[in-house]
Order: sequence, then structure tokens, then C-alpha cells
Amino acid sequence: MKILVIGKFYTEGFALHIAETLPIMGHSVRRFEPGFQSGRLGGKLGHRIDQVRGVMYSSSDGIPAIRARRMRALWAETEIGPLDVVIVCHDFLWPAEVAELKRRTNAQIAMWFPDHLANFGRGYFMNAPYDGLFFKDPYIKHVLGDVLQSPVHFLPECFNPAQHWLPEEQIGNDPKYQCDITTAGNQHSWRVAIFKHLTDYDVKLWGNPAPLWMNADDVAGMHQGHGVYNHDKVRAFRGASIVINNLHYGETWGLNVRTFEAAGAGAFQMVDWRPGLSHLFEDGKELITYQSMVDLKQKIDYWLLRPGERRAIALAGMLRAHKSHTYEHRLKLLLNTLTGTEHGYPMPRIYCDVARA
Repeated sequence: MKILVIGKFYTEGFALHIAETLPIMGHSVRRFEPGFQSGRLGGKLGHRIDQVRGVMYSSSDGIPAIRARRMRALWAETEIGPLDVVIVCHDFLWPAEVAELKRRTNAQIAMWFPDHLANFGRGYFMNAPYDGLFFKDPYIKHVLGDVLQSPVHFLPECFNPAQHWLPEEQIGNDPKYQCDITTAGNQHSWRVAIFKHLTDYDVKLWGNPAPLWMNADDVAGMHQGHGVYNHDKVRAFRGASIVINNLHYGETWGLNVRTFEAAGAGAFQMVDWRPGLSHLFEDGKELITYQSMVDLKQKIDYWLLRPGERRAIALAGMLRAHKSHTYEHRLKLLLNTLTGTEHGYPMPRIYCDVARA
């Protein structure tokens, strides 16, 4: 197939993983990056500069004349050659733009939204003529499935084995990654609130710094000053005894991408329990879940003393992730759903039970 991927192609970007995987599957891929394009200067200063520039760009993007001028680049992209499928990797397009894209390409257009519902923003997709909408949280399908005119499907997140896995001999034993507990991601308010309870442990946090207004207290000292990406993320996850994957409260029934990256890397992971998680991983055998801060701390103390058992669980989680949860698995299902031969990832019964409760 000839496929256009619309999204952000920064390091570890969702759209980048998709655009790198599709050619491996035999498809011809073109890329288009909409909206503000980060300077990606790196470091704390670069991150702050990007934040300011992004706000300035967004403040003018709602003006129709400016928006129309910026969309000319997308229309020029459609003139390069025929397309069979367009995958939009977030809610980038206004409804009229989706309609115009369909008119110009006669392609099937899907949106795969990689975030939780708290980040819906204006929800352009709700009134746009997509051929398929794919969400990582089955709760979204449950709520929107019989409301929106576009078909709504459940499609969990996944991981890229080319970037988030290494042979044992290449992982090494770098002291800068050694610790009791780690995680990777932005220091948003919820993550800081969680890790304020874990100051008794050796913790290393990787990712963008906390906002200037935030009082991160002791959590600020856990932050390593920068993020880890791709193979370095594998080394960071594997260098820690435990990867604590605290899901954002916006993840209602679903899981975040870190769940699959940590598993794929072969790390021992503890993650917030969510309904139906056992449909994706087996709790207690492929990862460990927790349901409160007391439960989390008790389990940390228990598992820190059992390295052999941790390794067995991490290995089982890795095998499950490589067998069932790669980008290739998900993209094959997405494309088959657009052709009508499949219908998204199956919704396990537990989700229906939770909805009726």
C-alpha cells in the first residue's frame, strides 16, 4: 500500500515508530509533519524555548486564514502521487480538512490517537469524516462508539523492538543506570505526587524537567537532568531493579506506551492496575500491578529482595510483548480493520462487565 503518515517525527515519536515499521511490512510510506515543528534544542533551556514557541504558534493557528495558508503544504504533499491510506497520528486535522484530504486523495483516512481522554482538547475528530478512529483506551470506544459517525475501534499501544530491545551482551552494566526504581517520562503533577512517596528508595527519573511553577521537593533530586531514548531507555529500564509505571489518571481502562516498552525491553515492571489488563499481560507472571500507595510500597519492599523471581517475570513479559504487542501487530490490525477483514483489537468481556457495574 501507499501510505501517508501525518504526525510528529521526533525521536521516539509515535508517528516515527509507525513510519519506520510500515516499510518493514512492505508498504511505501511518505511523511508529513503538521503544526509547530520543535527546534528540539535539547536540555532544560531548549525545552523551555520550545514551550514558548509552541504557545506562540498555537495562538495563531485558530485563525482560519493563517490555518489555510499552513495547510498548503499538506495539499502539496497529496499532489506527489496516489495514496491508498492516510494515518493521522493525533487529532491534528479540522473536520473540513479531513473531508478535503479525502476529496484530494480518495484514500481511506484513519486517526490513531496515542493519548488518554484527558488530552482530547477540542476533539476535532468527533465531527470529522474519518474511515476509522483508533484509541488505546477501551473506555473511549465504549463511550463514543455509538455516538460518532466514524467507526470507533480499540487499538492498544505497543512498542518498537528495533528501538526498545537489545541483546543481553549490548545492555551492559553502566553505573549511571543502576538504582532501585526508575521510570521515564515528563515530570507532570501526578507523577511527582506519586514519587513523593518513594523518597526512601534509590530512584532515578528520566525525561523533561518539571514545570517552573511546580514544587517538586525531594523528587527534583531524583531527576537525572535529561531523558533517555531508544536503546538508552532499554539500558535505563534494565539497570533498575524495578520500573514503576504510574499511569496517568486519564488512563481509565487502558494502558500507556511505557507498559509495552518496559515489557519489550525485558524490565521488571510494576504498573497501576486497570480493568482488563489481564487481556494484554498476565498479572503476577508477566508484570506486577498495584492498587494503592500502601500496596505499591509493600510490593516494592517484597520484590527488591527477590532478583531471581523478578528476572523470571521480566523475561515472561518480554516474550509476551514480542509475541503480541509490536507496532507491526497493531498496524496490520489497523489496516485490516480499514479493509473490513477485522474490527480492531477485541474488547474483553471484563470491560463490558465494568461498564454495567
